Amino acid sequence: MRLCSLILAAAILTCASALDATDPFVGTWVYSAPKSPKPTIKYAIRDLGDNRYALTGSTNTTVEIKADGVPITPASGTVVSFKKLDDHNWEMMRNDGQNMVRTYKVSSDDKTLTLHDVFKGEAGDNYELTTKYARISEGKSLFGEWQSISMEEKTTGEAPKFIIAPFQNDGLSFSSPAEKHLSEMKFDGKLYTDSGANDKPGHSSSGKRVNEHALEINDLVNGKLEESEELTVSEDGKTLTIVSKVANSSAVFTSVWDKQ
Repeated sequence: MRLCSLILAAAILTCASALDATDPFVGTWVYSAPKSPKPTIKYAIRDLGDNRYALTGSTNTTVEIKADGVPITPASGTVVSFKKLDDHNWEMMRNDGQNMVRTYKVSSDDKTLTLHDVFKGEAGDNYELTTKYARISEGKSLFGEWQSISMEEKTTGEAPKFIIAPFQNDGLSFSSPAEKHLSEMKFDGKLYTDSGANDKPGHSSSGKRVNEHALEINDLVNGKLEESEELTVSEDGKTLTIVSKVANSSAVFTSVWDKQ
């Protein structure tokens, strides 16, 4: 989800609190893992030869990398490394705001893949994610196509927070301590450049207010749609639901947030 970034300054938070009664979106939202439905996602790994792999995740983006532990910077701009430990175990490290370490473990019969992700965010919002996949294509060891069959989350620190505050007269800003990203926009269909410390050049967003309790946000990279999101606040103003759809992918991610 790209609608995340730096915590706003205390003055902005004070302003958000004051306007909370007038806009149901404004406030601090805390992620609820138990309430968030788990998506069904696919993962594919191809053998390119010479210890090189092509990894295609749920966003339908493919990263080609050598399993030697040497960091590379793919088109996404996030430094990543991949290392083969043995025929059934691998390790990936991603150097971004959440500093993810992922271990891959293939069962002895080559039918099950377990991904264990450990996130140690710079803001202290640490958590773990364990996803099990079943093989849906022919293949040996890590190689082939996989589909998720279970997903478990474990928070080892504070739950992620998502902060929405007023922007100018009729817009909103979206931020989070988990990722150094900041989106500020009016809901006029125009593109607004993302301005967080971790935002890459070419990242922008546009939004539409459907009604008082619903927003539609599009995230773009160099003018091309990367992700679309539907944000809905419950009628009692206590719950925020975000449905995210990645361009060129069938995967749908739903996250539920409680108002602090």
